[in-house]
Amino acid sequence: MVLYVLSLGVALFALLGTGITMIQSGPARDAAQNVTAVTPSHDPTLSTPSVTSSSETPSTIALPSSIPPTRDRITVAEATVTEIVNRERTKAGCTQMLHTDERLRKAARAHSADMAKQNYFSHVGLDGSSFVDRIARAGYPRSSAAAENIAYGYATAADVMKGWMNSEGHRNNILNCSLKAIGVGLAYRGNSPYWTQDFGRS
Repeated sequence: MVLYVLSLGVALFALLGTGITMIQSGPARDAAQNVTAVTPSHDPTLSTPSVTSSSETPSTIALPSSIPPTRDRITVAEATVTEIVNRERTKAGCTQMLHTDERLRKAARAHSADMAKQNYFSHVGLDGSSFVDRIARAGYPRSSAAAENIAYGYATAADVMKGWMNSEGHRNNILNCSLKAIGVGLAYRGNSPYWTQDFGRS
């Protein structure tokens, strides 16, 4: 069940606790407010974790639970998310495909890795950082930071993209035609995947 939490005046803000999915999103004017999170737990709209149109389903990477994922396989899964993002944007009428920015990817990977290592799930890092702070640390212009989506528990790129596209806040970030860049990061805590998408305006 997706819950919407209003806080900080006009900003929508939410933190995810175990078993509860919360969405946070806000006006593009303040990039720090434009973030969303999703998990497959307790959301009936995510009960069929696959893309239904086989003609539009790109290759996905399913990582067997008995085999630790390798960096190469993770990189392919990250790239597949970006591929699906651009397919969805094209279907929605966006004329510009997002390009992978290595600084955004560095920030996304670092946040996924930190969440996995420290066993938490939030847009706010344990050091108090926002996604804008993390993007800036990675060398991307702070003024161009646009949005972040996070998720955990989805085994494949197709699964996590279906979850994000079934959630209004995440979908709005993905289909924002004014955005130009993306970085996707995937990390694991045991066999549990943690995903981050960071978006930029340049």
